[in-house]
Amino acid sequence: MAKSQGTAMKFRFGGKSGPEVPPLEQSLQDLQASLAQRQKQWAEQLAGDPASFAQLEQQIHLAFQQLADRCAAGLLAHAAAQPACAEAAKKK
Repeated sequence: MAKSQGTAMKFRFGGKSGPEVPPLEQSLQDLQASLAQRQKQWAEQLAGDPASFAQLEQQIHLAFQQLADRCAAGLLAHAAAQPACAEAAKKK
């Protein structure tokens, strides 16, 4: 969700009341940290219950889909903050 404030646009996850999309570099660091934490959890789960692999694989696919959505939001927010995007918006 984009919210216009002057010439800068603010992007939020999940709508107007959701958390603000962080700057691109921070967003990528957050994704990396989240993935490292989840990888540890997945490894522990699989070590404790090898038969849970099919369920775990579904969790991994869902997690990567969510991470991809967050990455795309970060890229969109970054692109929207660039001068070329602001100029294009003024022309419309």
